[in-house]
Amino acid sequence: MKNTFLLLLLISTLLFSCDKIDEINTIEFDTTLSMDIPVAVVGTTARLNKSAQAEFSFSQSQTTRLSDIEEVSDYLNKLKSIAINDVEIAISNLGADEVINTIDISVTGAGTLVTLTDISAANNVQSPDIDSAVLMQAVSILNSTKEIEVTVSGTTNTAPMSFIVNMDFDCHIEAEAI
Repeated sequence: MKNTFLLLLLISTLLFSCDKIDEINTIEFDTTLSMDIPVAVVGTTARLNKSAQAEFSFSQSQTTRLSDIEEVSDYLNKLKSIAINDVEIAISNLGADEVINTIDISVTGAGTLVTLTDISAANNVQSPDIDSAVLMQAVSILNSTKEIEVTVSGTTNTAPMSFIVNMDFDCHIEAEAI
């Protein structure tokens, strides 16, 4: 009986020690994965919407890699997990009368994160409710491939026009310290 108790105590100590070693060997930090996607809307794609105003279409994609983030690059081959906690979207370079009627922000392989409407210079910063299922799929892609491709597409009220879609993904990273 005494030997069984000592054996159980030894196994418990070893298991607890392995968890502590794993905890000590893990580094955690927060970082921001930023993307700036320049968009140029040309005047040749106009169509009439329901109110008989012209709409001009745009679509632009960009890939971002975890290796482009200095804080993450040292741990790239040691990543345990990535979580995206929040997304902020800012659109810059909109003129006084320029409006983005609709903009879909999608991740290739995951789907549409969010659709925004009626964006102007007055309301160009958004912290929208993101589709959590699509965000989880995007995080899965980011964890496995270490990169994601984001596409912004939609319509504007005028053309030609240019603007920049900036997205900041607030990430929590866990990696092996050694």
